[in-house]
Amino acid sequence: MKMKRKNILMMGCLAGLLLLSACSSEENMADTGNKIDVAKGIRFQFTEETFVPGEVAAAKQGTRALAEPQEIDLGNGIIAEATLEPDTAGCAQTRAGNPVPDGTYKIYAIDAGGTRHDGLTGTMTGGVFTPSGHWELEAGTYTFVCINSAVTDNGNELYMNLNQGKMPLIGVSDPVTVTNPFDVFVSFVMRHQQARVRYQFVSYTEPMETPTLNWLNSDVTYDVGSAYFDLKGNRLRNGGTNAGVVYSGALHLNQPYQPSSVTKEYTYTTGYILCSPEFSTAVYYAISATLYGRSIYSNKPTLLGILQKNHSYIWKLKFKNKDPWYLYNDGTIGSLAKRGSRTPIGIVVKEKTSESDQGTACALDVLNYTWKNVDDHIEENISPSPTNMAEAAADMNGENWTYNANLQGTVRSNQATTYPAFYQAARYTPGVATASSIGRWYLPSYGELIKFVQVFQKGFTPTATETVAPHYDQMSTGFETKVQNAFTQVSKPTINGQFIISSTQIKSSIMGNIAKPAYINIWSGDQLYTGVCWNTMINSFILPFVHF
Repeated sequence: MKMKRKNILMMGCLAGLLLLSACSSEENMADTGNKIDVAKGIRFQFTEETFVPGEVAAAKQGTRALAEPQEIDLGNGIIAEATLEPDTAGCAQTRAGNPVPDGTYKIYAIDAGGTRHDGLTGTMTGGVFTPSGHWELEAGTYTFVCINSAVTDNGNELYMNLNQGKMPLIGVSDPVTVTNPFDVFVSFVMRHQQARVRYQFVSYTEPMETPTLNWLNSDVTYDVGSAYFDLKGNRLRNGGTNAGVVYSGALHLNQPYQPSSVTKEYTYTTGYILCSPEFSTAVYYAISATLYGRSIYSNKPTLLGILQKNHSYIWKLKFKNKDPWYLYNDGTIGSLAKRGSRTPIGIVVKEKTSESDQGTACALDVLNYTWKNVDDHIEENISPSPTNMAEAAADMNGENWTYNANLQGTVRSNQATTYPAFYQAARYTPGVATASSIGRWYLPSYGELIKFVQVFQKGFTPTATETVAPHYDQMSTGFETKVQNAFTQVSKPTINGQFIISSTQIKSSIMGNIAKPAYINIWSGDQLYTGVCWNTMINSFILPFVHF
């Protein structure tokens, strides 16, 4: 009898456990069949896709962004060089992934047959999703999709405005089999549908003053500012909205202005701007500033090529001064507009790119002295001497020829009577006290004089085939005027029409196999008159050079 009572009690306990188990399961099942309560039975994880540096290459337009620099003449003595570059800033990813932005999100599912099953809406705060509704799914295999509030859900397709202002995100899971609700885990990587661009405006030796950037727009990619997508985020067609960006935020200067001997790079940079990946032409309106003493207003179109979504780019507009930089008495360089109390003493021929680098400048005065007072025309610098204009242009050793002993053992800068050009160049003074960082003045080599020419005629290079005898090289229109203005605008006489001799000798069979000094002459008709001359030519002039 006791045994029978014991069995009855055990059966009662077992029935109670089964009832509790059934109740527990029903907390995750609907009353109408075996449906899983998604909010309780499925764990969702969210991370935001990390932007990656944009891909730019010298590729055919339409495949990726273009890397070739594009020059824009602003018509005011300033050239703007446009480039599109990968932006590596802000592209780092943490090991745990980037948390998704706060806001409203929606989750729905698509079964193996392609049928959509609605879904949960909720809020994301600090990476935690809090659903606001109830959603039940039958057991089966599903692809889960998550969208944020910047995506318009039309039921059978999605619509996204890809211009700035919102950041549409869509995450699509791998197929997930839903059976036991406590074993279901769904991970979303919320993917960007836009590209990201920062605009950077670059100037040299000095920053832009009072820059204003009101808005930017595209006038070519007119219908790609929005798009329609299928329920899994695949692009279907353009949405008919013009592509463009508007930016009225701050421009961030990289460093305060400080005059320097180095050609400093000053940059004004926008914040990140989200845009359609099809945004391919930047047209700049109301970019205004004062720079190099001139007003800037740039509104020229520049092709970028096709960008890529989730890629980060930096679009640079480099403002380059057509006028030369001046070397000032305190050892700094810059435009005349920012001279202040400084006195210009030279024209920069070679820029100094770092504190350890060495810059070179020519004087603002030319002086009438002969190379040598004897027409012996012996080799004095090196043997064999250069034999053509190209070899002579490779000679950058003017300071050495001036201050070190020649092949005959003579230091020419010490010989006032025999070597007037060397002696007077070494004793040149600009008429004002100068900083200790400014070196010794010297008679420049022919290669250094060619560097001077290249300040006003980019890309000019003497060739080995041009004659050593006096001849003319044709320069671009305005060459002689630019050279003249560089001197006269600082109240110095022009050097145009003067035979400016170098310390370089050329020995050529054309000239009788004797060593003669090479010269340049800024000639009328935008020509460079160049060749070799006699040591004692009385109308020769020197243009001293100096390192700084």
